[in-house]
Amino acid sequence: MTTTTRSTTFTAWPTGFYQVDLTTLEGPGLGPETVAEMNDQLRTLILEAESRQPEYRFGVIGAQKSSLDILRWDHPAVAWLRERILDAIRDLTLDALSDKEELAETVFEKSGIRAEGWAVVYHQGGSHRQHTHHDSVFSGTYYIETGGVGPEGGHLQLLDPRPAAVARRASPGVYAVQPKPGLLVGFPSWLPHSVQATLHDGGTRICVAWNAAFDTPEALS
Repeated sequence: MTTTTRSTTFTAWPTGFYQVDLTTLEGPGLGPETVAEMNDQLRTLILEAESRQPEYRFGVIGAQKSSLDILRWDHPAVAWLRERILDAIRDLTLDALSDKEELAETVFEKSGIRAEGWAVVYHQGGSHRQHTHHDSVFSGTYYIETGGVGPEGGHLQLLDPRPAAVARRASPGVYAVQPKPGLLVGFPSWLPHSVQATLHDGGTRICVAWNAAFDTPEALS
């Protein structure tokens, strides 16, 4: 008697990545005019905070970070940004649990979401060393002003975490994102990433980085 074994191909360790240009979307709180207005307000808030807060430069070169409470600032532009980040967290959750859609909806709707955010102001030639984020599930960045960004400078670099794949050229190793005002990106917090040095003659780059995690005991009960 002959036994036939059916072979199976599959993809292991997929990595979800979120990217949306808010200036191209339609609806309440979206579109180029709203994004430009919100970015103007956020830029003013962040630069004013930079002038009065102690310098915090951990991991960055030629840049300054704000305190980690920007998403709790009482301002309409910050509330607008919180909603956009919440949309990203929802989509990332649905993608991560795509084979368990009901569970994904339950986790998102019933869990408490713990989020923190901080502004980063990159001056000419500023960069951020390779790093990952701890104590969170998803992380990301929203871009307000992107001076110093061009084809050869200032990209967000997402790094393939599989050294063997890179060494054997089974992977390009780096996925580069060229920032623009109104672009919101998100990714798993464990994914290594860095910021390529901005151009020396390109001006200031301003963004808000964020982390998010879930409090899930109630959602899973």
